[in-house]
Amino acid sequence: TEELSMSAEIIVNESRQKGNPLLKEIRHVKVVYMKDIVPDFIVGASACVMFISVRFHMLKPEFLSRRLAELKTVQFRLRVLLCLVDNDDHREAMHAINLAAIRSECTLILAHSSREAARFLECFKAYEHNNGAAIKEKIDKDHISKLTDILTTIKPLNKTDVVTLARTFGSFRNIVNAPQSQLQECP
Repeated sequence: TEELSMSAEIIVNESRQKGNPLLKEIRHVKVVYMKDIVPDFIVGASACVMFISVRFHMLKPEFLSRRLAELKTVQFRLRVLLCLVDNDDHREAMHAINLAAIRSECTLILAHSSREAARFLECFKAYEHNNGAAIKEKIDKDHISKLTDILTTIKPLNKTDVVTLARTFGSFRNIVNAPQSQLQECP
């Protein structure tokens, strides 16, 4: 299993998922079926995915708890519960699915179509070797960019306001130490 999960082209899928419509939507990675693995999908050496649809959960609510309990017997650093929201009356089911994910230390990802669920699986596989820096916001290192990043966290301020404040006061320290009356005079 580990040898297959390390390949850049393969999502390993448990045989019980063979009829899942999302498998027809997977286009960018090869799908290999294996028996006797606990998770529904293995998308890396330390990452796995369990799949549930809201409709299936509403028919068999005990199924998810049993499957997630099985998942606790294997070691994966990242455990994702991929949920297909395929029923309009999903409020109670989603509450139960969310609680099950939390109790099982799984990251819950919601998809609203089989195609979207397939794209998530492909992305998990594609990014298996990337760290958080790949999705982290890039902030320029110049003074005005840093100032903008800090000051736009204050709700009424936008980038134009930050440029005006920087031009008027020159530095972050001067802005913070400015009396309220001077700040209010800024256009």
